[in-house]
Amino acid sequence: MKSIKAIILLTLTFGVITLNSCKKDDKEATVSTSISASIDGTATTFNNNAIGLTGTVGGVKFTSVTGTASNKAVISITLNGTITAGKTYSAAAANANDKPLLLYAPDDNNDYFNDDSNTAKLVSVTVTSISATNIQGTFKGNVTNTISIGNGTGKIKSITNGKFNVTITGK
Repeated sequence: MKSIKAIILLTLTFGVITLNSCKKDDKEATVSTSISASIDGTATTFNNNAIGLTGTVGGVKFTSVTGTASNKAVISITLNGTITAGKTYSAAAANANDKPLLLYAPDDNNDYFNDDSNTAKLVSVTVTSISATNIQGTFKGNVTNTISIGNGTGKIKSITNGKFNVTITGK
C-alpha cells in the first residue's frame, strides 16, 4: 500500500511540476488530446494540460493519464506495469498490477479515489490503443473521498463515459 501511495504522490507531484512549467504555443491547438467523463451525470472535459506520463517508482513501472477541467478539477488515471492495448484493468483484479487507480479532485479540499464498497461499480480502465507517443482508452467507476475503515463512509462520485486520448511523455 505504501508503494501505491508513493506512486500517487510522485505522479501528482510530477504532473503538477510538468503542467506548471508548460509554455503555451499556438501549435498545441492542432494536437488532439482529450479527456472527458460524466461526473455524477454532468459531462466534463479535462483537456487543459491533458497528458500521459510514464515512469518508474521503486522498480514498478507506471503510466498516468492526467488532465484539468476549466473549473480546475483534476482527473488522473494510473496504471502499473507494462500497458497492453485491448486490456481492461479492473479494481476487482487479483494481481495488483492490473488494478487501476482513479483520482478525481474537484477542488483543493477534496480528493476522491477508487471506491471498493460497491462491487458493481468498481473502477475499470480499458486501454484501446497505445504507442510510444500516445495512449487511448475508456474508464468508469465510483470514487470516494473517504477510505472506509470500520464504519467510516464518505461521499461517492460516479464517473461514467470516461474517454482519453493523450500524448505520452517520460521514460
